[in-house]
Amino acid sequence: MMAKAEPDYAVDPLHPRRAPELVGHDRARESFRASRAGGRVPHAWLLVGPRGVGKATFAYQAAIEVLAGRSRDRPPAGTEAADHPVRRRVWAGSHGDLLAVERAGDGGETRGIPVVAVRDLRHFFALTSAEAGWRVAIIDALDDLSLHGVNALLKIVEEPPPRALLFLIAHRARSVPATIRSRCRWLPFAGLAHDECAQVLERLLPDQDAAQRSGLTHLANGAPGLALTFAKAEALTLFGEITGLCRTLPALDVPAAHAFSDRFARQPGSARFPTFTAMFKIWVYRAAIRVVAGDEAVGDDIVDGEGEVQRRYSTAAGLAGVLSLWNDVGRIADAAIHAHLDRKQAVLDVLFASRRLARGV
Repeated sequence: MMAKAEPDYAVDPLHPRRAPELVGHDRARESFRASRAGGRVPHAWLLVGPRGVGKATFAYQAAIEVLAGRSRDRPPAGTEAADHPVRRRVWAGSHGDLLAVERAGDGGETRGIPVVAVRDLRHFFALTSAEAGWRVAIIDALDDLSLHGVNALLKIVEEPPPRALLFLIAHRARSVPATIRSRCRWLPFAGLAHDECAQVLERLLPDQDAAQRSGLTHLANGAPGLALTFAKAEALTLFGEITGLCRTLPALDVPAAHAFSDRFARQPGSARFPTFTAMFKIWVYRAAIRVVAGDEAVGDDIVDGEGEVQRRYSTAAGLAGVLSLWNDVGRIADAAIHAHLDRKQAVLDVLFASRRLARGV
C-alpha cells in the first residue's frame, strides 16, 4: 500500500523495497532484532544518515520481517526467499498492512511530501490489521516534510496506536525536530565499505564494468543510492572531463573551457549543472585529502591520471588554495542556482577560479 505521492511506485525495479537483502549496517540490524527479541519494540524508529546509504532498504527489510510474523522464540521464517508471499507483496507495493509515504514526483523535482499524505497515516493506523497483527508505515524522508507535515506527524508519534510501527527516514540530523527525535529510537547509518557498496552496485548496475562501479562507489562515498543517481547523470564522464581540463593548470585551455561550459548554457544542459558542481567539489576534496593524508587515504584513481593531476594542482595552489577553491565552487554554485544566473558563466567562473588559485594568486 502507498500514499498518493509516487505513481510509479509499484513498477520501479530499483526502488529500495525491491532489494533482495540489506548489505552492511549490521549494527542497526542487530539493534532492531534485539529489541524485537526482548519483546519491547519502540513504536517509532528514526533512521538517520547520508542520502542513499540504505536507510530505506533497512526499513523495508525490517517491515518484511515484522509483517511475516517472525517470532522471538523461533528461527527466521524464510523471508529472504524471493517467492515469500509477504516479500512479493511488499515488492509490488500491495501489502495491506504497509504504507509508504514518499515525496511527490520523481527525484528530479523539488516537491516534498504533501501534508495530506501524512494525515492519512492516522486513518491507516486506525484500521484493523489485515494479516499479521502489525501495521507498518515508512516515511521517506523527514527532510521532505513541510512544517504542517511535521506537526501532523508529531500528533501520530505522540499518541501511537497499539501494534503500530513507524520508520522515519532522515538524511540530515538537523532536519529532525527535537519533539520528534525525543520520541523515537535512534538508529545511525553511515556509508558502506567500498566492497559492500560495489556488491550492491553489481546488482543494480549489471551493465557497468567493475572499474565504473568502483569509480561510482568512490564518488558516492559508499552510498549506493547516490551512486545510482550519479550513474544516471553520467557523472563519471563529467569527472573525467574535469580532470582533463585541470590537467594543464595553471595554464587553462580557454577554447576548451568555453566549449565545455557551452553545454550548460541551456536546457537540458543546465539541469546537469548540479552534477557538475558536485563532481568538481569531489575532485577538489580528493585533492585536499592527498595534501593532508596522502594518496593512500584517497584510494584508487576514479579516472586515469586523476591522482597525478590533483597532486600537481595541490603543489601549485597549496592547501590554502585548494580549500579556497572548495569555498569558491560552493559560492558560485549557490549564486547560480538561487539567483538563476547563467550556468555557462558559472562553469567558466569555477574554471577561472581554479586557474587563478593554481597560479598562487
